[in-house]
Amino acid sequence: MDETLQNQSMRNDHHRLIVVLIFLGGLIAAVGVSTSVWLEYQNIGWQVINLRTDFLGDYTYTRYAFIYNISLMVAGLCIMLSMVSLLLLKLGYFSHYLACIGIFVGLCVILMGIFPINYLWPHRLVSTSFLVATVVMYFLCISDRFNHNSACSWPVFIISVFGFIASSGLIFQLNWQTLDFDPCEQHHLWGHYCLMTITLWAQTNIVMLWCLGHAWSIRQMAIKNHLELSQRYFATE
Repeated sequence: MDETLQNQSMRNDHHRLIVVLIFLGGLIAAVGVSTSVWLEYQNIGWQVINLRTDFLGDYTYTRYAFIYNISLMVAGLCIMLSMVSLLLLKLGYFSHYLACIGIFVGLCVILMGIFPINYLWPHRLVSTSFLVATVVMYFLCISDRFNHNSACSWPVFIISVFGFIASSGLIFQLNWQTLDFDPCEQHHLWGHYCLMTITLWAQTNIVMLWCLGHAWSIRQMAIKNHLELSQRYFATE
């Protein structure tokens, strides 16, 4: 029992380190994306809402593209870390599948930072893979919430619902022949704003929120598991 408690303590410390890294990565990603948006806002004002998010990583469009692309890579690493941590918790097959698809999502985000829209076809393939994978990830998280040993807390569940709606909406707007979105003029305009680009912005923010929320959930589960094992240990003494 002493060895089991020691192993659990080591796992708890491991999860604490991972969660700190995830929050740090998420903060860096949020600051980077916000900085890119603010810099572009100085040029075009509120029309930045009608600008596709991936254009912020276009090296031919803005000289600050490196900020956005680095933020994507950090955000992808953030997602991968949270999913690896989920794998280590071993909460069941459903959570295992969620972790695997989450690792793939994180990898896609990293690749979108490495291959921005300048690299047209690699970017289209990676971004389409990311979009489909996020739909699956959100669906698994929503389904997993009804599992007795769920890896998704209620806040993460709510974020997943919004993420599933946003991702599904983008899939229906995607031109599958080009693996890209049609120009904004061909989409329904809401006032002076394009719903497609607004949905893209929503998706970007939801992914970052989901990552941070999921990291916090993992931390809470690790603490709960450690306390339960400690109570059983001291009860037997």
